[in-house]
Amino acid sequence: MTLTLAASHGAIAAELKLGPSITAASVSAPVSIAGRWSGSRYGYGARTTADGCEDGLCTLTLDIVACGSEWCGIVVNKDQTCGVEAMHVKGGAQPDRKNAFTGKIELAKGSDAYVIEAWYAPASDEAVGADAAPRLSIVGDTGPELMMFRRSFPFSAELARAGDAKCGGPKATS
Repeated sequence: MTLTLAASHGAIAAELKLGPSITAASVSAPVSIAGRWSGSRYGYGARTTADGCEDGLCTLTLDIVACGSEWCGIVVNKDQTCGVEAMHVKGGAQPDRKNAFTGKIELAKGSDAYVIEAWYAPASDEAVGADAAPRLSIVGDTGPELMMFRRSFPFSAELARAGDAKCGGPKATS
């Protein structure tokens, strides 16, 4: 329920997810989401254990790096090798929502990409262990645009920062 309510509007997401640890100064500064992010994702079609999923829950690990004025997410495979560049997001579309990013993620080659919105939450001073890491909440849907007043989203992920990115960004061509 929290994800659905949080996803209904980014400002609400910031208030629900970030809680009291976010300050006016941290909202006005640009947010960097560079690093390795890992956590659970949910997809309607993800039901097999062969791809690391069980009952619709899967693990997703992305190395997020700057690529131009956007952020690119490179899938980290189970064997810790760098996979495909699956995500492109950009932030700053709305000056009062510096923690919100919009873009697309395509997890399987040739499949429909999800139009996504992601929200960054800084590390919580009150939390301990894995809960103390910065968080990235992502929701998405196929189609030309993300409609935030849906009841559910075919793609959602709750990722925590797990360290520095080891996979590089897009290769330059000359």
